[in-house]
Amino acid sequence: MTTAHEEHGVEHDLGHHGSPFVQHHYDDAQHQFDSGKFGIWLFLAQEVLFFSALFVQYVLYRVHHSEIFNYAHKWLDVKFGATNTAVLIFSSLTAAWAVRCAQRNQRRGLIACIVITLLCACTFLGIKYLEYSHKVHEHILFGRYFDPCISPGNAELLTQNNECPGTKSTIDWDYGSEKAKTGCFEESKIDVDPNQPGVQADCAVAEITREKKTIEDQKTHKEVETWVEKSRRVIAARCPEPHLPEAGVAEHEQFPCWRPAYQPVVCPDLTDAEARRHGTAGRPQDGILVEYGDSAERGEDIVIDATCKAPAPATAQSIELLASNNGEHDLKEGQGAIHPIHIATEEDEFERASLGPPPEHTGMFLTIYFAMTGLHGIHVLFGIFVFTWLLMRSIKGHFTPEYFGPVDYAALYWHIVDIIWIFLFPLLYLIH
Repeated sequence: MTTAHEEHGVEHDLGHHGSPFVQHHYDDAQHQFDSGKFGIWLFLAQEVLFFSALFVQYVLYRVHHSEIFNYAHKWLDVKFGATNTAVLIFSSLTAAWAVRCAQRNQRRGLIACIVITLLCACTFLGIKYLEYSHKVHEHILFGRYFDPCISPGNAELLTQNNECPGTKSTIDWDYGSEKAKTGCFEESKIDVDPNQPGVQADCAVAEITREKKTIEDQKTHKEVETWVEKSRRVIAARCPEPHLPEAGVAEHEQFPCWRPAYQPVVCPDLTDAEARRHGTAGRPQDGILVEYGDSAERGEDIVIDATCKAPAPATAQSIELLASNNGEHDLKEGQGAIHPIHIATEEDEFERASLGPPPEHTGMFLTIYFAMTGLHGIHVLFGIFVFTWLLMRSIKGHFTPEYFGPVDYAALYWHIVDIIWIFLFPLLYLIH
């Protein structure tokens, strides 16, 4: 025979309807479930508002700077994005199925569904790691760290750091002024003969191997460290310009080779003051890029030295040739001719653009990309912690048909995470 106090203790331990997890301040298990459901919907509503600000930022830049999205989205791997989309959609199914198993008191099914959901979430983050690590390695990053080694079309680019594997350029970057101290040439010195295929340049290029030595400064009589040249190798071979496969263009196999490359992030157009001083209004600048044909990284002990001659003055004969050009098409002085004439399709134009340097403000695309996918990745990581907690409780048999709220709330959260990615995938990966 039990006393009233003992009966109250048993009721307190078991809670309503025999579950110790239904708190005493709720009328019953349904009341607790409905309250929790209302709370999770409020939380998800603010999550939607949170991501909405990023989507508004995306829309504004997409409308006003569509060229950077058309160019930079080719850095993203559609196969990785599509795989992650399929993985998350499948994980939403297993999360919903877990709720059903909890409602029907199918403990093994519940555990299996949660494990599969966790595996899908880890797969998603693993693929994102592969994507991020490639971008870190190639310096395809956000803000001031945007210094890509390759174009979206996989053509080598000039960089500020000169730390890209398999290449080295003439650029000597000053991080204080955020400008190239040396290594940039006016485009007029690079574009010499407009009647020949590709861009011509009369430059002497050499690779210098140097080492640091301590010497005595003649003025201060103090020992200072300086670079001393050890050896010099002339690089005479020319690399082909980045291009689409066209008739009459032979494949290049000789390394090392050099070519001029325009990269506005590194060698910007001359400013108005510089343009007035040089008599060249807003003319772009080029740098010399050496390609080695390997994946080795060359440190600061290797530098590229180049001197480029100014073009010869135009003659009457060359001007007449420019005007006629055998009736093929008109050229302006300083432009390179294309042989044979090829009427480019829209797809060709996009492919050509992907081989060239990034447009101005391209780094903003990467800022938006990392902000949106990074924040989404944090939500996926949080979901992993939640489902791990649910898995531990499922193994202990805490969830019953009367008490399955946490599984339902976690599944709702996971659906929102998946829906956000379903928007991110086409907006970032498939925008062209």
